[in-house]
Amino acid sequence: METQATDKETEIWKALADPARRRLMDLVRESPKTTGELVEEFETIGRCAVMKHLSVLEDAKLILPKKQGKFRWNFINAIPLQEIYERWVKKYEAQWATNLLQLRELAECKEHFDDLTNDLLMNEPTKPVNIRLEVPIDASINNVWECLIKDVGLWWRKDFYTSQKTKAFILEPKVGGRMYEDYGNDEGLLWYTVIVLNAPHHLELQGHLTPDYGGPAITFLKITLKEDGSKTILTLSDTLMGDVSAKAKGQITEGWKLLFEEGFKNYIDNKS
Repeated sequence: METQATDKETEIWKALADPARRRLMDLVRESPKTTGELVEEFETIGRCAVMKHLSVLEDAKLILPKKQGKFRWNFINAIPLQEIYERWVKKYEAQWATNLLQLRELAECKEHFDDLTNDLLMNEPTKPVNIRLEVPIDASINNVWECLIKDVGLWWRKDFYTSQKTKAFILEPKVGGRMYEDYGNDEGLLWYTVIVLNAPHHLELQGHLTPDYGGPAITFLKITLKEDGSKTILTLSDTLMGDVSAKAKGQITEGWKLLFEEGFKNYIDNKS
């Protein structure tokens, strides 16, 4: 059965390989046509060539002829095309749509990043704001990395969510992946984009700090893990470029302490 299906599809692909036959398909798709009407559309190749092309399409069951009086009418047969679609297109289109959506989101993020960068460059240069935090954790480096990357939605504090609509907090563990709040229905808030991922030692993310949260600024977040005997030392470094006040720096520092010294560390301790 599989061989028969493959032979049938091969015949269809060959029939559609010629541009003249594809043109015939387009004409018949618009509405059924007599053979004479189709010949008139191909004055440069002549009636014999058109008849040969129609014969190939008929053999592939893409066009169905029907004699009515002195006229030979040609009808399109959509069933073989639907079968091609079901086998070769349908099962991939969901992934294509997802990839295109992610590409659009990355493009929009880049556009926003470029606008913010230009604004910062046009203003007076400011010193970067650096926040650093070290957290010793009683767990192996692999366990800490797995919790950091895969379980972020479990240890990220819900009182840090920006909206009551937030259904999940997600980190996509790949270069170009997003760290974001998912509101559902393709809505949400992007916190960071992954720019470096080197398991199980190194994670870097880039994000934007809006005026509502202490900016505007660009933020580069770096998290490194280092083995220290039976423990793992987590080092967090947050570098902010832009308009960040001393008050905002203090609030951001306190936020990272709550997330990692309490939330993340306690999550691993309770899980062990």
